[in-house]
Amino acid sequence: MKKYSIAFLGILLLFFVVKNTFLAPDTDHHNSETQSAVLNLNQDDFNVLFYSKANGWVHEDAIPAAKELFRSLAKQNNWNLTITDDSSIYTPEKLAFFDVVVWNNVTGNTLDEKQRAAFKNYLEGGGGFVGFHGSGDNSRQWDWYYEEVIRAEFSHHPMVPQFQVGTLNKECPDSFPACEALPIRWDQEEEWYVFYESPRKKGAHILYTLDETDMVMSGVLKDGTLLDKDFGMGDDHPIVWYNCVGKGKAFYSALGHKAYYYKSPNYNRLLTEAINWAGNPLQNCTL
Repeated sequence: MKKYSIAFLGILLLFFVVKNTFLAPDTDHHNSETQSAVLNLNQDDFNVLFYSKANGWVHEDAIPAAKELFRSLAKQNNWNLTITDDSSIYTPEKLAFFDVVVWNNVTGNTLDEKQRAAFKNYLEGGGGFVGFHGSGDNSRQWDWYYEEVIRAEFSHHPMVPQFQVGTLNKECPDSFPACEALPIRWDQEEEWYVFYESPRKKGAHILYTLDETDMVMSGVLKDGTLLDKDFGMGDDHPIVWYNCVGKGKAFYSALGHKAYYYKSPNYNRLLTEAINWAGNPLQNCTL
């Protein structure tokens, strides 16, 4: 009997060790980095889900740089930040905790059908979304996401040269609360995304456009031969915009390919205002 008691106590001890090791939530108020779906959130906080899964092109430098930036922004703005690449967090019950969901260069198909449905219902039901750069490419085969969230179809980015300094001009609608705080224009190096059509045609509200003057917008080279994407977007080349998705709000920026772009004060201000807008239930989305 004594042997069985010792064995039972050993198993019980092992259970508590495993439980505390793998299921204990992160207690840091700002930096909840987790691979599990266990949440330790207070609905009275401003809760931000920062999702970084990439099943397509992996922006190896930009993804960790954006994480570092958002840890800093969370401390400055008193956000409760949950960082993960675990798609199991996309359930109605878990998404209900979050004021805004951020996609950090998310590429490829990362959500299954149930998770897509949960995210769609979350956003259309009044949630907030902020995505940047790779989150707007064409790698996930999800019609609703492109038609209702991004409102544009990615075509290509220039390759010769791939990175160019361009001028961003503000065209911020008065309905966006931080318009006056954003710079009128700034010069930025970037891998500039080209879309087949302007999201303006599908009702998006444009914050910044790219001045293509003196820039090369031609497409990808293969074996020294130019493919058929030898075009830009002309006078209307949006780079940052937002739109309404049902009762929810979606904000997209095509900026963010390289790590050091996330050190730009202008871009930091833009992303901060995007989060505060998208996650604020008192800030209605103007159609």
